[in-house]
Amino acid sequence: MYQQFSKISYWLCCLCIITAALWYPKWEKPRTEAALSWDVMGYYLYLPAAIIHKDLKQLAFKDEILAKYHPTGSFYQAFLHDSGNYVMKYPIGLAILYLPFFLLAHLAAYIGGYPMDGFSLPYQAGISWGSIFIALLGLWWLRKILRLYFSEWAVGFSLIAVVGASNYLNYTAIDGSMSHNWVFTLVVFLIWQTIKWYQQPTIFNSLCIGACIGLAALSRPTDILICLIPIFWGLNNKEDIATRLLFWKQKWNYLLAIVSTVLLIGSIQLFYWKYVSGDWLVYSYQEDGFSWLHPHIKNVLISYRKGWLVYTPIMLLALIGWLPLYRKYRFLFWGGFVYFILHFYITAAWDVWWYGGAFGQRAFIQAYPILLFPFAAFIDSYILGKYKVINISNVDNFKNVGNSNSKPVNTRFLGFKRMAFGIFLLFTIWLNCFQTYQAHGHGFEVDAMTKAYYWRIFGKANPTDLDKKMLDTREDYQGERQNIQAIYLNDFEKEPASAVYTDKQVFSGKQSLELNAQNQFSPEIRIPVERTPNKWIRVQAQFYVPQKEWEVWKMAQMVVRFKKDGQILKKRMIRVHRQLGERAWQSNWTDMDISKGDFDEVVVLFWNANSTKTIFIDDLSVEMYEN
Repeated sequence: MYQQFSKISYWLCCLCIITAALWYPKWEKPRTEAALSWDVMGYYLYLPAAIIHKDLKQLAFKDEILAKYHPTGSFYQAFLHDSGNYVMKYPIGLAILYLPFFLLAHLAAYIGGYPMDGFSLPYQAGISWGSIFIALLGLWWLRKILRLYFSEWAVGFSLIAVVGASNYLNYTAIDGSMSHNWVFTLVVFLIWQTIKWYQQPTIFNSLCIGACIGLAALSRPTDILICLIPIFWGLNNKEDIATRLLFWKQKWNYLLAIVSTVLLIGSIQLFYWKYVSGDWLVYSYQEDGFSWLHPHIKNVLISYRKGWLVYTPIMLLALIGWLPLYRKYRFLFWGGFVYFILHFYITAAWDVWWYGGAFGQRAFIQAYPILLFPFAAFIDSYILGKYKVINISNVDNFKNVGNSNSKPVNTRFLGFKRMAFGIFLLFTIWLNCFQTYQAHGHGFEVDAMTKAYYWRIFGKANPTDLDKKMLDTREDYQGERQNIQAIYLNDFEKEPASAVYTDKQVFSGKQSLELNAQNQFSPEIRIPVERTPNKWIRVQAQFYVPQKEWEVWKMAQMVVRFKKDGQILKKRMIRVHRQLGERAWQSNWTDMDISKGDFDEVVVLFWNANSTKTIFIDDLSVEMYEN
């Protein structure tokens, strides 16, 4: 079993990915849950535009696609250029990688009698299963690479960790059509061809290296950074730099082949821009950019919204593993470390550092092949208590390093460390799999997670709508309320000039408060109240929604402010649509602790948050109670 452990691990990983894909078949999902939706639609749109509809400039077919399939909440995947033509927001690289699977899907649509419009079932399934195939291919070659340098156990555990305990599982099995899974495999192939190139450069592996770099950069422009991997690969010390430069000088023709391939592939994007806009260069991301001097490092690493180590804590071991990789496998260190540091910096500098509706930090996924090197070094050095002794006289010879003997190291506390590692690995696998389950229809908030909501739903298979209040507030009373005292009631039967009242929908009495596109705010309702030890208040009202607002930032808000001499000392808010259904009066409330803070009044107001949808409000009440 020892000699086959990495192979067994690989097939277990394949089973895990395929099982997850069948559990949540994106190719069968409707509307914005479909495989070809949101950002993927933007990467993919080149293919139906060019091959089926032959309309890369006006995209006149898009309205029919949007009306029929509803793949996106708004059409942001292309923008109207000054030339009068549409320009795709996302680069063309992924469309090129999709092409073989698109053509197979196009043939399947023809044979099966499906609409040949680029978005029917065969196209959804073709891109989905093509993405899974690419993932399994990348994992197989990653296993081959890691086995050159690390033990079977380290390689096997590395594969299990990246698939079972990281968000790579989600971005292969379910959201594999995103760019990260594809670039992951390109990085794997780049490493393999780099190893072969330094053994014996040929035109073939030179073209392969250029193609990997070019396609990665053409899929995600910042991934041009992967060119650093072959540049620094195999360097062991300062003396190796002179040897490397001499080697490149001697092999200049192969270097030229690499650079030429990168430029040739990159020129595809330039020719597309020139064709549709008349300009050779277009910044298609428009308002999005980078904060180079103020990268969002803390948020990217440990925030509850999208902290990488919060949602993929197994990668903490990879970060620790850079130390043994440097000490014992230095010729493997620099190529990966320089790339990873710059990749991390650019990821954190991007202004949209949470990367939209993503599960965890998806921008790190293409760095996982590199991170598995320090991860495997961590396993061999600290958990298994042995490592391969690899003596390489020069970076041109990587042959047979997998046959090196093992050298034992200090085995003190080895049993304890192995047990701790096993427990941690099992926990992170459970965490990742369970949160992946939550992220697809079971309460997980992939765009605006908060600390309060994270812990409210932690380990909870089916969170309720009431739990979602914690996305907007940190306070929510869970116990039984004692000594309840009503301190305010407004049934909206009076009509201040600043309010709009109606009898269209009424919970009690003759009228209710109406908020709509023209009337966005209620009047401020001021209630005298003083801080009281061990006291909470509940602000509650009745709501009627003819049509629910699904866009979070446009959901109507119930806002509560605590003031002292007109100054706001504390404020709370909930988006009431999170808990409301349509066409029925429903109660909603928010609880707040008033035992701290020196304030003299509570101000309540309602805001429709620029929504065009109507909401009716009746019977506002404020109650004080003991915890």
